[in-house]
Amino acid sequence: MTKKLEEEFNLPSMEEALEEEKVPTIEETKQEIEIVSSGLTIAEKINDAFREVRGLGDHEVEMNDIAQKALDSYAQLMSLGMNVSDMAAGKIFAEASNMLKIALEAQDTKTKAKLQQLDLMMKKARLDKTKNQNDGYDDTGPTQVYDRNELLRIMKGEDKSDKKDK
Repeated sequence: MTKKLEEEFNLPSMEEALEEEKVPTIEETKQEIEIVSSGLTIAEKINDAFREVRGLGDHEVEMNDIAQKALDSYAQLMSLGMNVSDMAAGKIFAEASNMLKIALEAQDTKTKAKLQQLDLMMKKARLDKTKNQNDGYDDTGPTQVYDRNELLRIMKGEDKSDKKDK
């Protein structure tokens, strides 16, 4: 680079730029690889979980079709708007912008559906975890089922062992 370009764009000189360039060590590179691979495994788990959900793939395909058709319509309307008079072009360009809005909303709907499904899956996992932790116990302790006669005996203070003695 020339000095004029460096001064014009407020850039450091080539010597300074080369000195500042730092090559990561093997350990740093291994750590970054582990972080990326763990992130990829999490993403793979999420994608596998989405495969189990019925209808989500159909929704994604439909939203992609809608977005693509809207983008195609946008391109056609923009081409048409360039070839008509200025007075008529305003409405055509407004409809073209509506097509872009529809495409954006279709892609956004697809993402929202995935996030909502992920949220439901996380809530289900949380409920399953708390259910497994309780294992039949509630906040007051273990639960038992009694019939009416046993409850009356307990209320009277009788025990089952008293009944066996008689």
